[in-house]
Amino acid sequence: MGCAAVQALIGAPPTPAASLAFETYRVKEGDTLGAIAARYRTTVEQLIALNGDEYPDLARDPSLLQTGWELRVPTIVAGRTPAIQPKADLFETARLIIDGINTARAQRGIGLLRSHATLARIAGDRSRDMLARNYFSHHDPETGQDPLLRYLQASKFTYSYAGENIAEIKNETGFVPSALTVAARYSTAELAQRFVDDWLKSPEHRENIFSLRYQRTGVGLAVSEDGRRMTVTQVFSD
Repeated sequence: MGCAAVQALIGAPPTPAASLAFETYRVKEGDTLGAIAARYRTTVEQLIALNGDEYPDLARDPSLLQTGWELRVPTIVAGRTPAIQPKADLFETARLIIDGINTARAQRGIGLLRSHATLARIAGDRSRDMLARNYFSHHDPETGQDPLLRYLQASKFTYSYAGENIAEIKNETGFVPSALTVAARYSTAELAQRFVDDWLKSPEHRENIFSLRYQRTGVGLAVSEDGRRMTVTQVFSD
């Protein structure tokens, strides 16, 4: 688990991720990199990796996306679903996590966080990216940069302060029957309570949770196809 404030991004774009098939998308007026990533079921980091050679400005600031650019995007495979469906409703889990965090804030007399759709999408992208590229960190494993800042830039989100908490649950052993995977073990309420409790026990996570600077939030969860690992991200902003 961890928590971090956003940092400046400098350095080379990440190495393109391997994939089976790609197609070309012509950027339209009003598009953002975050919206394109959501449309093609990928992440901002992966789009930057796929297009860094042709459009290096994306690695510096994703909000510099220009109308008319032709981006490489992954081809969507119709009907593809995770091999193991989670027992928990991940959207309801995200709502319960925010409720739990707000209950803790209220007990301290701190104003409640408002849910924000853009922050929820960013949080989901962060959680999926950690699964897709098999890492768990506030920093990109290939560049050391801060993915949260990239997502905020790509969404053209206006803020003065921002931060994130992340957490994961995973099976550590080699073979796990499908009925005993992380995805199969936790109900919606159990999953939300575990993440909230673990964050509240950590001084570093509590710093974000109880910060007076933050007024908006979004939570997003993701589960691996084999059901052995779950990730969650909570994004905060003023």
